[in-house]
Amino acid sequence: MGSAEEWKKKAAEYYRDGLSFTDIEALLDVSRKSISSYIRSLPEYGQICAARKKASAAKRRVYKTEKQRQYRQQGSPGIYAVTGETLKREHELAVLELSRERYHG
Repeated sequence: MGSAEEWKKKAAEYYRDGLSFTDIEALLDVSRKSISSYIRSLPEYGQICAARKKASAAKRRVYKTEKQRQYRQQGSPGIYAVTGETLKREHELAVLELSRERYHG
């Protein structure tokens, strides 16, 4: 690799684009420790982390929604089957628990 300034510039760019430290290490042939130390020293590191967390949470939410949709479409009985009957039973259990906490707890 070229000078330290070159890999640092590229590492910061790759990190902003969403690559992990390990991926950047493979691309630049610089140690993971050096990359993480440099990137964590950047002034915008906190903002980049917050944006990555937000994107990850949104991606996870979409995945979970799609997975639940698949479980409902399967229609097979099981732990993930969501039907009107299971929703009603879940609601009844929640009501029992809340009333017990309020009046008997």
